[in-house]
Amino acid sequence: MRILIAVHGYPPTHSAGAERQAERTALWLARNGHEVEIFTVETVSQPGFEMKTTTQDGMAVHRLYYDVKEGSDPFRKGYDNPQVGTALQQILAERHFDLLHLVSGYLFGGQVVHTAQAAGVPVVITLTEYWFMCTRLNLIQPTGALCSGPETDEKCMRCLMEDKRRFRLPAQASPHLMDAFWNMAQHLPFANDMTHAVAERRHILRQAIDAADLVVSPSRYLIDKFTEFGFDTARYIFIRQGLITPAGDKPIRQKTEDKILRFGYIGQIKYHKGVDLIIDAVIRLLQAGHNVSLDLWGSETEAPDYVAMLKARSAPYPNIHWNGRYTGSKVWDVLAGVDVLLCPSRWYENSPTVILEAYEMGLPVVATRLGGMAELVEHEKSGLVFTLNDVQDLYQQLARMVTEPGLVDKLRAGIPHVKTIEEEMQELSAVYTDLI
Repeated sequence: MRILIAVHGYPPTHSAGAERQAERTALWLARNGHEVEIFTVETVSQPGFEMKTTTQDGMAVHRLYYDVKEGSDPFRKGYDNPQVGTALQQILAERHFDLLHLVSGYLFGGQVVHTAQAAGVPVVITLTEYWFMCTRLNLIQPTGALCSGPETDEKCMRCLMEDKRRFRLPAQASPHLMDAFWNMAQHLPFANDMTHAVAERRHILRQAIDAADLVVSPSRYLIDKFTEFGFDTARYIFIRQGLITPAGDKPIRQKTEDKILRFGYIGQIKYHKGVDLIIDAVIRLLQAGHNVSLDLWGSETEAPDYVAMLKARSAPYPNIHWNGRYTGSKVWDVLAGVDVLLCPSRWYENSPTVILEAYEMGLPVVATRLGGMAELVEHEKSGLVFTLNDVQDLYQQLARMVTEPGLVDKLRAGIPHVKTIEEEMQELSAVYTDLI
């Protein structure tokens, strides 16, 4: 098969979840005899519009360079840029593809779906977050509050407006006052214009995803969420992502002589990931005299103010270790030095790969009782779950790990099978074949 994978960023310069998912898929397909090319965005801050094609891992990678803020309608350009469609049309005119696989959809929107189908190429979309229903991708409001979903265009308008500092700060300081303000302001021209823009986005992206030949979701929760908000999910299928495990034996989990229980966090050090919750809970454990430690792995430059605040808070506690970034291949070594993984996200998540990686290393997980996390972590079987934003509940669950004899071993025994990349891609290949 000849397959074109489209994604909003591609390694090595972009390496978040969707980007890594696209790379794993591309490399497996190429290794198994398929012809694969990549269509991706390199930057959205370069003036003009340019496409550069290079070869990486034996595959052609077509990278786009443009400025999303250029032009009269930057909001629409962020999800429906005709230049993206024209660039894709050029690639499809030069070579035949059996299928286009769009990962996430962020930045590409309907241009990729409709351009491919106009050329007679079937389209598969893999959902990695909530882009087709939420401009902010993660259903987190600018105030930090969790959003239940896009019930009305006016609600989404308010969310986008509160992304601006002049509205966000009052919304954080006095939500009830801002409720009254928006009840009146939603009828003013500036709010009406944004509401219209939101409605147009909703219509265009709904058309795009509903037109896809197949939509793949790594979690059942995500399918349920799209169903809840009226998307046509008849062609949605659930395929949990698989892992690429080390070529040789995985690192052996390190033992400690002092019987310390080592908690670990791996991921973005940002507010929506809930890192402050685990620091506060672990500090309480240390203050109570429990023999525990916390290792934090992740970039410290993406939210510097948040990181600085947390570092100051944890500075008096030498058992809280800041380890900085790690490369994807190092994850197994990182997890070998941990006893329990913590996943305290404030957003719904989809199917966090780090939870599966922890399971593969035999680690139980403590996670928020929310979204795809609660789907993966079965309470008191493969881990423990706690109530969103409830530090006291998190503290109590972590304390149980220390004080209840045999609990950690019991949870390790309840860890489910973790799918390999081979198993995932065999499922996906069968879907490709059926579709073609």
